[in-house]
Amino acid sequence: MPGLGQHRFRYLVVGLLSTGLLSIGSALAWADEAVTIDFIRHGETAANAQGIIDTKPPGYPLDSTGITQAQYLANPDNPQQLLSPDSYAGIYASDEFRTLETAQDWLAAAGAPDTTVTQLSGLNEIPAGIFNGYPDDSLEGILYILSPIAWTFGLDLVPELGDPSVNGVTFDESFGGAVQTIYDNTIALSTNPTDAAFSSEGAIAVWTLMNVNNPDFAVVLKQILETGQFLPNTGQVVVEGSPGDWTLVSYDGTAVPQNPGLPTELFVDFRNLIEAPQFAGYNIFEALLSHDPSTILSALEAGVTEVGKAIIQFPISVFEDIIHALTGGATSLGTEVSAAATDVAGLLPGDLGAMVGEALAAL
Repeated sequence: MPGLGQHRFRYLVVGLLSTGLLSIGSALAWADEAVTIDFIRHGETAANAQGIIDTKPPGYPLDSTGITQAQYLANPDNPQQLLSPDSYAGIYASDEFRTLETAQDWLAAAGAPDTTVTQLSGLNEIPAGIFNGYPDDSLEGILYILSPIAWTFGLDLVPELGDPSVNGVTFDESFGGAVQTIYDNTIALSTNPTDAAFSSEGAIAVWTLMNVNNPDFAVVLKQILETGQFLPNTGQVVVEGSPGDWTLVSYDGTAVPQNPGLPTELFVDFRNLIEAPQFAGYNIFEALLSHDPSTILSALEAGVTEVGKAIIQFPISVFEDIIHALTGGATSLGTEVSAAATDVAGLLPGDLGAMVGEALAAL
């Protein structure tokens, strides 16, 4: 039998839901089918060996070391050996020579040289603009990476200093668009829900930290301190889930906790809250530049919807994370919401009560 504390918690949930019904319509959260994406950084290039920023496609090709590294991805002695090519729903690369060559050299070494590699420009490296060609450890190299670091903390409107036309919104929408394409293609096939995507160091690391529910800054910092890079050549980052709900599985072979702890969970909640108005504001600004009333209206509607969702979701997410931390996972807000749905429905008459109960149970 539930204790007094559980009853009080149930009543609190009922009260919150009842109040919410007065101000918002029903909001349903549908769980999408999960896929796994293995992001692989390309092999070494002459620019990498010389420590030079190279972000403008098509860029440098692999050097001899890079070719060997790519072939090693098919070697059973490699702790991060890739799966056999036919185990992937799709194999993708950016528009840069180095990523396509890494994929092709791996496929040749794996005995599948004729396998199709789909190129997606969204997987390209973060543009360095006027900083392209400068040494990684120069002032220009430091300035290049400052903005992407800010994006990982939710400051998406900070422009890339070398190319102010690029910011966290444009980067996330570009790389995220490629990820969406990979996801859609994989779901359409309905087999082998795993993909291999060859990209570049900064793009992989920054998009991952911006989008996963369990960003592990410690493992990335350890990588930087040990190697001087966000991700070594042919290093891999594995994520699992669906667009808008990604979980980091491993980073360069290091397993990442699926439950990151309360501080990280609260950080993600806050990040999601402050990102929504930034994305909405930027997209509305872009729409205004088009001078097209329908484009502007669509941007406004989408922006209001996304910001509204973020504002509504924030206290719910924070509340659930705190309860989860306090109870050690014994009490879930989702479980209590489901149970409270019946209580809320009972407060409303007839068909309305049934309809509301079904909607809340689907949350």
